[in-house]
Amino acid sequence: MQKKKAQGKKASSVVFAVKGSKMAEKGLKGGLRAAGGKYDVEKFVNAGPDSFCRVCSRWGHVEAKCGSLKMPACMMCAGRHLTKDHKCNVVGCKANAGQNCTHNVDKCVNCKGNHIAKANVCVKKQEAIKKAREERRSWKEREGERRNVTTDQQKKPEHTEDGEPSTADAEEKAHSDEQSEKEPEVQVVATQEAEGESSNAGTKEPPMKSW
Repeated sequence: MQKKKAQGKKASSVVFAVKGSKMAEKGLKGGLRAAGGKYDVEKFVNAGPDSFCRVCSRWGHVEAKCGSLKMPACMMCAGRHLTKDHKCNVVGCKANAGQNCTHNVDKCVNCKGNHIAKANVCVKKQEAIKKAREERRSWKEREGERRNVTTDQQKKPEHTEDGEPSTADAEEKAHSDEQSEKEPEVQVVATQEAEGESSNAGTKEPPMKSW
C-alpha cells in the first residue's frame, strides 16, 4: 500500500490478508486508514521470472507491475498495441481481434525471432523458465536446511553409533557428578557453622585416658 499526499513520497509496501472477497473489494475501492494516514490498496499478485506480462509481452513481471503501460507490445507481431487489440490487415480475414492467423508475420518482441513471444523455441522464454526453476530449487534447499537445523536442535542424540554416550551427555553427566560430590561438603560445613558450640555441648565425649 502507498501513503497518499505524504510530501510526494511513497511509503514501503506491506502485504496483508483479509477475510472474504467483500472486505478485499472494500479495501481496493476505499483504501485503508491506519496510524493517522490513508493508504492506497491494490491486489497482491505474486510474480516470478517465468511470469508473462500481457501489456509489454515480456518476462519477469505481470501487467499490474508493468513499467511500460504507455508502450504496449503485441505478443504476436511485436506491434505497439496490446495483444488483445491485434487485428489482421488482410481484407476478408475472419480472425477476430486478439487472434493470430496465417496472414500474420510472427515476431517476438524479446529475442526478435520469427515466432510469437510465448513460443517454446524462444530463448528468452527458456531463460525465464530456467531461472524460475533455479530460484524454486534454491528456496527448497534453504527451507530444507532450516527444517533440518530446527529438527537437530529439538532432538539431541543420547548415544553415539557405537552405543557410547554422546559427548554432550558425557560432559553433562561429569558436571552433574562433580556437583553431587561438592554439595555434601558444602552442606556439612553449613551445618557445622550453624550449630557452632551448641553441637559440642549436646554431645558427650568419652573421658580421655592418661597413661
